[in-house]
Amino acid sequence: MNKKKEYHILSLSGGKDSTALAFFMRENMPEIFKKLELVFYDTGCDLPETYNYLNKIEVFLNKKITIVEPDKSFDHIFHTSLLIPAPHRRYCTIELKVKPSWKFIYQKIKKEGEGIFYFYIGIRADESWRKGITPKNNREKALITPKYPLIENHINIYDVERILLDNGINYPDYYNWRERNGCYFCFYQKPLDWINLYEKHPELYKQAIYYEENGRKSHGEIFRWCSFGTLREMIQTDNIKKIKANSNKNKIQKYCNQKLFDTL
Repeated sequence: MNKKKEYHILSLSGGKDSTALAFFMRENMPEIFKKLELVFYDTGCDLPETYNYLNKIEVFLNKKITIVEPDKSFDHIFHTSLLIPAPHRRYCTIELKVKPSWKFIYQKIKKEGEGIFYFYIGIRADESWRKGITPKNNREKALITPKYPLIENHINIYDVERILLDNGINYPDYYNWRERNGCYFCFYQKPLDWINLYEKHPELYKQAIYYEENGRKSHGEIFRWCSFGTLREMIQTDNIKKIKANSNKNKIQKYCNQKLFDTL
């Protein structure tokens, strides 16, 4: 009986965890790393810093990253539905990430043959509750085997930081002003992240305003990216000051709580 072909795929997001996983596998799983394909699912909506970081990863690992693009851009999808994504309507993830990933798999099978796909996911041990790839039917379950090396090796956020610093690649630059990886208009962003986007990338903030103001209304209310208010309201001088002041207050409280925890 012929052994099934094996595909080893690491899904890179351009964030700290999946990047640390790539370096961890190079050092600790060298035989798999040789066969490993790094894949980035390009929404077309990531920050310039993300694309710069991906170039940096390629240089540091001396391994080419496969870029997978969706069939339809976010702009096309938006103008078809006129709905901006929201926590209860995450079509952005489905259309720009999930569907392209399955198309990538089936194209690979067609070109290179049937096999088992081992997907290596950068979920840390301290957030093992998060969902990775979840095959939905028997066909998908037969094709995909998710792997979580960071969880299996008890790698937490402090270990991730050490891996990035020890290898000299450090964090992506957007972490200097933003708390999360992902699309520039991510609805999970905090108000301060939006203000920082406005100050760092005003052209992207302007595009996010366009989507917000041209989206369909529901019960007479405009869909908003952020619960604080519309993007135009957020960048009023008084609101910028308020958002920054609240953020500083939260940082101080978080620091005090951590110091208290450290003494227990």
